[in-house]
Amino acid sequence: MKKTLVALAALASVSAFAQSTVEIYGVLDVAQTKLSGVQAGLNNTTNSYPVSQSSTALLNGFARQGTGTNHMGFRSREDLGGGMYAGFDLQTGGLDMSNGNPGLAFSRESHLKLGGSWGDLKVGRTVSTICSIGCSFDYNYIGANSAFGLLGLSPANNKGSSRRSDLIDLTLPAFNGFQAKVSLQQRGDQNADGTFVTSAGAAYTTASSASGTSTTVANYKDVVTIGGTYSSGPLRIAAAMETPASDSLAMRNATFAAAEYNFGFMKATVQSFTNTNKGGTAVPNASNSTTVNTTGLYTLSTNAGTTTYGKGTGIGVIVPMGAWNVGMQYANNSETKVKANELFARYSLSKRTEIYVQTTSLSGAAATTATAAGLTASSALGLTALQADPKISAVGIRHTF
Repeated sequence: MKKTLVALAALASVSAFAQSTVEIYGVLDVAQTKLSGVQAGLNNTTNSYPVSQSSTALLNGFARQGTGTNHMGFRSREDLGGGMYAGFDLQTGGLDMSNGNPGLAFSRESHLKLGGSWGDLKVGRTVSTICSIGCSFDYNYIGANSAFGLLGLSPANNKGSSRRSDLIDLTLPAFNGFQAKVSLQQRGDQNADGTFVTSAGAAYTTASSASGTSTTVANYKDVVTIGGTYSSGPLRIAAAMETPASDSLAMRNATFAAAEYNFGFMKATVQSFTNTNKGGTAVPNASNSTTVNTTGLYTLSTNAGTTTYGKGTGIGVIVPMGAWNVGMQYANNSETKVKANELFARYSLSKRTEIYVQTTSLSGAAATTATAAGLTASSALGLTALQADPKISAVGIRHTF
């Protein structure tokens, strides 16, 4: 009898767990990289030095590798019956494969969701709506070499991040190839965390410059994002708009539009993006009393974060050749007057493991001081500025699980 009860308890436990499973997933990447004017190193494509080359103690929290951001996560989906489901997603940031930095806070995904025939609703911190619509049009994972990302022309770096906190995001069911999305960040969340601050960590005010100085509640607004995609055979089209978080005259609606066609032997895309932050020769501050010159500005992601500016257009091509994927991407920021040319090649060792080589050259980019780019002036290398028109190259390995 006792054995029977134990067996029944075990079966009940299995039945309960069968309704909901937890999946562990992630991306790991290590690359040997080189930025013009900076010594080569592992995961050193950006201007943030690895620990072995830095005098800033043991923390190098920015874990950008050659093809994106290292991370791991836990997600689950539970069947509620009647076509309904519930789930969650917790995804880390700051997992640096070059130095073992264990920055495992769930800073990339931490949301609950409900779904059914009416759509999919996420609540919490998750991928921005404009990125979920437009980021897949970057054919090289929006990595540290991304022509679009380096110039502030990627939905992934609008407001300095591809993620949004305090987000209510609704994806509607697909209908005849169309799928729409809408999301809201409420004004009341402006002081909860970093949702409404700039990528440099300070909020916009009527007295601030384009990058902001302190918190003033009166200047915040609800942030609404709307957009959608259309797919039909080889054609894919997307468009999205995200409103600014404050009434600063240095900010505007962010917009994205792209079209892609799959020719079979290759895929090609053309796209345009307008960053929330205005760029050019005469950028007003929040009160429009002075101007800020951002001509020649280029963005190299750092552990401190850098603000992106401007608007422009770009093209991309990717050609599959057996186990190889070879491509190029070009971007032109018409406000900051900077251009980027990116070339890449990836070889699939398996369905989950790739080796890659990539290089990107910038033109029209002004030299950037170390402190402005997020470097410490006391760098062990003694580097005080990043040179004009840099070239970024990397060779690495990427594994997904």
